[in-house]
Amino acid sequence: MKLFQILFYAVFFIQASAQAAEASTCVVSDKEFLHQITSSSDWLDVHAVFKRNFPSCKDGGLYADGYTNLVVGVMATNWGDLALLDDLMRKNAAFKRFILRHIGASAGENDLSRVLHNAEVACLKQSVHLCQEIAKRCKSALGSK
Repeated sequence: MKLFQILFYAVFFIQASAQAAEASTCVVSDKEFLHQITSSSDWLDVHAVFKRNFPSCKDGGLYADGYTNLVVGVMATNWGDLALLDDLMRKNAAFKRFILRHIGASAGENDLSRVLHNAEVACLKQSVHLCQEIAKRCKSALGSK
């Protein structure tokens, strides 16, 4: 496991209880949230997390960082499944906004660079617009590091 991820999860546990009051209608506990983001490995998992957690659960602070690490991590390791991601995003505008919002600077620089490279050189013809948006957000995130 990457050092960044280990540090993130340690800080998450420390600060999670302080943030719990923000999303009183959320049915996902902090422990379950942490399990969701550490056990999700593909776009179907990410979509399931999204459907379970939104709109009732918070999407700020450490939770937002967790989602960002999840989204960019899956994007970096599962680029071959871009067509599935594109399809899920076309069917659900809120999911598309969620994915694009979570391509950010709190993700690891290596993963962001890998995603940027893939968006620029390994894009599917039917996903050109999506790749352009991903590349734009990766550049922005890398520029703020």
